[in-house]
Amino acid sequence: MPRTASLPVLPLVVVLAAFLAACASASQDSVPIATTLEAATERGPFGAGVMTLELVDTSRPTEPNRDFPGADQRTLVVELWYPADSTATQPEERDAALDRSKAPYPLIVFAHGLGGNRRQSVSYTQHLASHGYIVAAPDFPLSHLGAPGGPRLKAVLEQPKDVSFLIASLLGFSEEDGHPLEDAIDGEAIGVTGHSLGALTSLLTVYGASRDPRVQAALPIAVPGCLLSEEIADDLSVPLLVLGGTRDLLTPPASNRGAYDIANPPRYLVELLGANHIRFADVDLEDGQILALELVPGLRERDIISDAREVAQALGGDASACPTFGTGADDDQPLSPERQRELLRAFATPFFDGYLRGSEEAAAFLQEELPGLIPEARVEFEME
Repeated sequence: MPRTASLPVLPLVVVLAAFLAACASASQDSVPIATTLEAATERGPFGAGVMTLELVDTSRPTEPNRDFPGADQRTLVVELWYPADSTATQPEERDAALDRSKAPYPLIVFAHGLGGNRRQSVSYTQHLASHGYIVAAPDFPLSHLGAPGGPRLKAVLEQPKDVSFLIASLLGFSEEDGHPLEDAIDGEAIGVTGHSLGALTSLLTVYGASRDPRVQAALPIAVPGCLLSEEIADDLSVPLLVLGGTRDLLTPPASNRGAYDIANPPRYLVELLGANHIRFADVDLEDGQILALELVPGLRERDIISDAREVAQALGGDASACPTFGTGADDDQPLSPERQRELLRAFATPFFDGYLRGSEEAAAFLQEELPGLIPEARVEFEME
């Protein structure tokens, strides 16, 4: 399987040692780390509890959108997964008691795609919770499936601030006596991940004017990297893993490559041969069905195009460089939906274990062993 790197693999462990030690969370020695393919892809030692929160940011308005007049505040409905009692047999257990034996836990924010919602990728978020992460997934006010006026691509410009508000709220709950999340979150171990427009949200949370310095690692999935300025990363160095599919008709390989190219090390690019766009979520469709734009009420192609231009202008990117919908993908044999999501878990688990838990073993597995175990993946990385 092809793999390229700018440095020999063995010295990378030495290079990473100081960095990972600095990033290590308080619970790294007590939670099992993903250093085998089975450990990375299968559910972890915890059950997955889930609760729903409603958070209101009174400091920022919700913009008008088509026939929606706007609002004086921004409301985030948030699904929160967390490590729970390992005896739970269901994929998730609502309002289960938090397993406090290994707390505090790293926090990961998941950002949904355009016309998606907070529960679009539960196989991924439940998996991370079972591996000892608290995962928060909001419905963004103007890009989720039920957004007033219909979901809009340009809403992404406000979403990084929503992520920061969400992080601040959860850290506050962790410090609040008697709250179900009391002492649950490691504020020094925060990551972001997201799909499609949510992938762009995750990048804007670590780069540019909306950067949140509390975020220590990012894993964007199928990202429209063409909308970003080549200088947006500046001299920032935030661990990044860009993951995409070669059969993606919405954000084809060149789009993910663009996001990787603008980043500073440590950075990873993972291309899954035969993976499409939509199946990274728990949606078993072909991209062509999504391109018809008839599955999501209020999602209009003309607005997507005009919004993309507006976003690119705001971010210093070039919308004309973005591939036309339905072009730019390869003709690889398609992956099954289950396999595509399994491979997402395979790379995400050791990445976050490496960069949020500070595990040298997980980082070494991600670089040295995992690529050779997955023939459907092309992996490229650079450490310095």
